[in-house]
Amino acid sequence: MRPVLVALVLMGCTPVLCAQEVLIPMNEGWQFKQFGQERFFPAEVPGVVHTDLLRNGLIPDPYLGDNVDSVQWIENADWVYQRTFFATESMLAQEHLDLVFEGLDTFAEVYLNDSLLGITDNMFRIWKWAIDGALEPGFNELKVIFRSPIRMGAALRDVFGIQLPHDSDPSGVAPYIRKAAFQFGWDFCPRLVTSGIWKDLSLRAWNGIRIQDLRIEQEHGRDSVVLHVKAKLSGCATGSERIRLSAGERNMELRLNDHAGQCDPTLVMELAVDGSKLWWTNGQGPRNMIEVRAEVVGASGPLSGVSKRIGLRTIELDQRTDSIGKAFTFVVNGVPTFMKGCNLVPPDMFLPRAGDSAWVHLVGEMRAANMNMVRVWAGGIYPPDAFYAACDTAGILVWQDLMFASIPAADSLFVQNVRAEVRDQVARIHHHPSLALWCGNNELQVAWANWGWQERYGIHGADSIHVGGMLTDFFEWELAKQLGQYDNTTPYTPTSALSNWGNAKGLRNGDLHYWGVWHADSAFSAYANNVGRFMSEYGFQSYPDSLTLARYVPAEELRLGSAHFARMQRSYRGNKPILDAIKREFGTEPKTLGEFIFDSQKVQALAYEQAIAAHWHAKPHVWAPSCGS
Repeated sequence: MRPVLVALVLMGCTPVLCAQEVLIPMNEGWQFKQFGQERFFPAEVPGVVHTDLLRNGLIPDPYLGDNVDSVQWIENADWVYQRTFFATESMLAQEHLDLVFEGLDTFAEVYLNDSLLGITDNMFRIWKWAIDGALEPGFNELKVIFRSPIRMGAALRDVFGIQLPHDSDPSGVAPYIRKAAFQFGWDFCPRLVTSGIWKDLSLRAWNGIRIQDLRIEQEHGRDSVVLHVKAKLSGCATGSERIRLSAGERNMELRLNDHAGQCDPTLVMELAVDGSKLWWTNGQGPRNMIEVRAEVVGASGPLSGVSKRIGLRTIELDQRTDSIGKAFTFVVNGVPTFMKGCNLVPPDMFLPRAGDSAWVHLVGEMRAANMNMVRVWAGGIYPPDAFYAACDTAGILVWQDLMFASIPAADSLFVQNVRAEVRDQVARIHHHPSLALWCGNNELQVAWANWGWQERYGIHGADSIHVGGMLTDFFEWELAKQLGQYDNTTPYTPTSALSNWGNAKGLRNGDLHYWGVWHADSAFSAYANNVGRFMSEYGFQSYPDSLTLARYVPAEELRLGSAHFARMQRSYRGNKPILDAIKREFGTEPKTLGEFIFDSQKVQALAYEQAIAAHWHAKPHVWAPSCGS
């Protein structure tokens, strides 16, 4: 394959002329093959192996018909991605060259000219390696070998020594892997376990010293807000550099005299700005934003700069004990705020294919529906930057689950891996005014205490004590400590829900997931009697319209009761709750597919109508209704 000359942006530069930090995209020119085979095929980066195989006509579309069954072999194979690039003299003259992968999915070995740079084991981390001493003049080969997540997960399970619960994953490996849980199958999606370079990658060229991270905390006074800015620098200071800080129309400059000879220093600065223009949620007020920019300037000019758009606001989670039990109320700029929103899963099984536009479109839908909060569910991924920026603009608060939808095998190596994940994600997300909450996991504590997992998976005695203690230590202590290091202003809750549905305690204390209407065949009227302090999950299924179904379902299977429709229904309850609700609420039984689709949508709308009305009328008992699934 023809090499791509990625270094053209540096041609003709000297270290002085090209002193400022430069990012060189490295997405082009990739090819891939199955490990052990000879022939390479063109690859697209960002991407995953499934979409590359599909683009090259090597597999059928997994979304169509029953094709998903025919592509399950992919998760058990290893895959090779490679490309060549040309290193110019000007590139080699840079003091620092970092190869930066924004996301690798998941178990990968990264080679430069057949020398191993590193091994990855977490799709949620940013991976980078210094390569300034490893590049060769002229052509260089970059290669990434992806190992089967199933085999690697099985090996990690053997080392851990306990089979952890895995209700949605027949292979049983998901709890041991830092990878999106929904890919292993869930009640709303098929099993499609991906591998690939799923985010952008680049070469970062820089000289002297650069800004690695910018952390911003706000101290609100009567008329002004003091911004406490912590700039973490990479590289060694000579003492002649200056750092310029601006926020809106205010600015300041700090010389690095006191840091001469220091490497990787951290600078702390304060800047007061006008506090009259606050950021508010959708329906409360305007979303005022200001830009905070820090720039390092050397003798020859700017070296590195970082900008972040922030909104001036306070966010608190009121969990005080009251006459009812324990509250769970979000307070925005001192105002207790009734939350109206939804839970969010990824918009595509193949994450790179969705792109930023799909995530931004969903935020537009939330705003149009008058929502003001979204819960990013723990079985998916941390969304792209564009999603959080769109939430900032739309006034949609983000309840951000950490990506734990299975009990984690939290041994020392796993915890070390997660610490780096938390560091990377908090650095990327924490400045957004839309960020309202970090949540440790989805349903793991209530599941361990109430769902019979110990009996189902044979976890007894010392193993049961170990797993239960591990859950408490990891989510109530370890993650709280790590988040506090990087973001001590955003509230944290260890788990959601805080209580199991179906008991009086859950109605009085904290947030609640109420699924009695779906899982326990309760009538819709049960919503009125099952209102917790914050309803972070509830819901009822319906089917999409027939035009959507016709895109993916063979024409001969587009009928009520077909075998294909039975396989499409991923819930263990099947269609029985829908059919029972149609008969109970409307006194009819659909005879055709068209009738079933229409009646399922009507009955779902009725379920939400009754639930939302119950939540709305329960104020101030509840301060968050509609985080419906």
